[in-house]
Amino acid sequence: MLVLKIERWGFIMLDFTWKVFSQTGNIDTYLLFKELEKDNHEIPGIQDEELASLDSPIS
Repeated sequence: MLVLKIERWGFIMLDFTWKVFSQTGNIDTYLLFKELEKDNHEIPGIQDEELASLDSPIS
């Protein structure tokens, strides 16, 4: 159960960080997003579909 909570928290952080980056274009936020993304790949069980849903065009 703890692993599920960690996975969900990681996804929430990825989602939030991506939304902030997409609205601001701040490179530091993007680098944080990439670091969090890398860390989430190290935790088994993260679904690629969840990460792919974060990809959206920047307008």
